[in-house]
Amino acid sequence: MYRFLVLLLLFTAFASQTALTQDRVIMIPQQVEGAPFKMNDTDDHFGQAYRWFHEGQTVLAYHELRKVVAAAGYNLDPKAYYVVVANFTDEFSPIGMFHGEDSLFFDTRLYGVNEDNLYYIFISREHNAESFVSVLSTRKNSPTEEGLLPFLSLFLPIIPPGQSIQSLPAGGDTWVDVRQFTVPEKHRKFADFSFIVKRKLSDTQVLAQGIFDNTARERWSYGIATALTSINDVDIVVGADGTITIDPKSELDLATFAVVNYHFNPIDTKNKSFGNSWYLLGGIRLIDFIEPIGGVGASFDLGIFDLGVFAGYSLEFAQELRSDIGVGIGDNIRDATDQEDIFDLKLRGKPRFGIQVKFP
Repeated sequence: MYRFLVLLLLFTAFASQTALTQDRVIMIPQQVEGAPFKMNDTDDHFGQAYRWFHEGQTVLAYHELRKVVAAAGYNLDPKAYYVVVANFTDEFSPIGMFHGEDSLFFDTRLYGVNEDNLYYIFISREHNAESFVSVLSTRKNSPTEEGLLPFLSLFLPIIPPGQSIQSLPAGGDTWVDVRQFTVPEKHRKFADFSFIVKRKLSDTQVLAQGIFDNTARERWSYGIATALTSINDVDIVVGADGTITIDPKSELDLATFAVVNYHFNPIDTKNKSFGNSWYLLGGIRLIDFIEPIGGVGASFDLGIFDLGVFAGYSLEFAQELRSDIGVGIGDNIRDATDQEDIFDLKLRGKPRFGIQVKFP
């Protein structure tokens, strides 16, 4: 059992190191058909968004920016991710994201992207909304992969302060530039997207920059489960010299299992709750003989790890001393020969209830 864990530890270390040699790529978005879009902002939605940002009312500013995009004639896909730069002035160009109907503008979290559902939008009063955008995508390990090595080793956004409100012309033409990314397959589930936006490549001034965390929801986790057994039993230990020792087990013998969990619903590893944490578990007991376990459980997020409770059933593949060979005195007791197998295989089913320390 422990040899298997050591081999798994070495394999995981090698695989993680190989994955982080480090897969980086520059992504170049292409303008969508018809972009840049022009709209006559007679209701001054762009100006209202500017003022709401300065007042700290980012939800109101977010909705005003969406009205600008809609008035320009571009329909947003609620399932797509749009990284948005609102170029009010060269000194004040907040960067954020549109996703769905009620997302927060300064939310930088993505939950896995497809090849063609990541976009860049640049909104400006400048003609044609010209901008230069550079995006570096850095592939990263999943939370499950990041936590696996430490687990196995157990066995071995605010607007910058001090900005003064500048004048912004009311109404007038507003331009909306929309560009679409083609995301490489390796970067669609776990990657960081680092955006740098300038007016032109040659400019020294950066209009906006931000890092967007692309971490997909996961179904798998792992942990250490500790259960209680209420069955009175004995341990039969055979020494190197052939001596047989029989040790009684306590009535509440702690049984420790290494387990893998499959969650019924994919979970956000950075925003977990008890309601979406139900899972099936399966594993094996950390002991010399074989004892697999299966069950169901749920967990509470405690920050560094989750504390779970579970109920299940284990099946012990135990060795029982044959009835005609024993320790003690009796009419049917005899000594075993050197070549003779003195044990019979016995399967013991045990209901299990306990707790689990779960990662991630």
